[in-house]
Amino acid sequence: MSTTLARIHRRAARYRDPLALLDFSVADPKLPWIPYELLSLAALPEYAAMSQAERVRLSRVDFARLCATGVWLEGLLMSRATARGFVGAPIDEACVMLQEVREEAGHSLMFLRMIERAGMSAVPLLGPTRLLTAFARRLAPDQAEFWAMVYLGESVTNTFAAKVLRAAAAGAALCPLARQVMALHHHDEAHHLAAARALLEARIAGLGALRRHAFAGLVRALLRRFLEATLYPTPASLRSLGVDDADALARRVRQSRERRALAEACAAPALAFLTRTGLLGATEAA
Repeated sequence: MSTTLARIHRRAARYRDPLALLDFSVADPKLPWIPYELLSLAALPEYAAMSQAERVRLSRVDFARLCATGVWLEGLLMSRATARGFVGAPIDEACVMLQEVREEAGHSLMFLRMIERAGMSAVPLLGPTRLLTAFARRLAPDQAEFWAMVYLGESVTNTFAAKVLRAAAAGAALCPLARQVMALHHHDEAHHLAAARALLEARIAGLGALRRHAFAGLVRALLRRFLEATLYPTPASLRSLGVDDADALARRVRQSRERRALAEACAAPALAFLTRTGLLGATEAA
């Protein structure tokens, strides 16, 4: 087993069930699930007119969307990672991938529970994902592109979680239960990202120039769709808040320079890493 994969394997060997670790009794209905300054509508005039109760409700909508993102991404990872049954896979890689599947299943159960608590089970929380899902289903774990996309998706959501936890540590109001969920996921994502890096780096040497160029050309378009689907509210989710013209408000959020800057900041660490690997040039990562 390689040194890097052995370290990841040891770190994740003792499984922690998130649902067993969460203390649901600490939920505070008066506190937001995401700090107010990170909410999707925070930069818009409509937000200034909201009551505290409405802002808390918005925070639950935004939090539920992050949970839905996790369930979607982790479902794709689990289905693709196990699709071939690990036939011929190196045992060290198979062990690490199976550990990821075990943890991602636990995360998804935790996220589904939080979506239920937010009262958002029946609400479409994500933007269009069909193209992204179709592209993901064409990839396999023996391809560098697969682990590049895994790293990109997990890094974006993990960077947002880090912003939430830093804001809470600095004194921003945050529901203790939501903080536990964010902290548990953020902790586990550290070795998931390390695994994705290691598995990508093990494959990238065999990636020809044409495939690198083709992948680089796709990343920007796919990333833009991913950010719009996951970091911006859907009209349906805004309607759950009682918003009159939800479609127009959703468009204004997508046009918000502040929200766009936040989304780009969440993507920046992953793009920087993919640039260092040589998968992206400076133009694609800019």
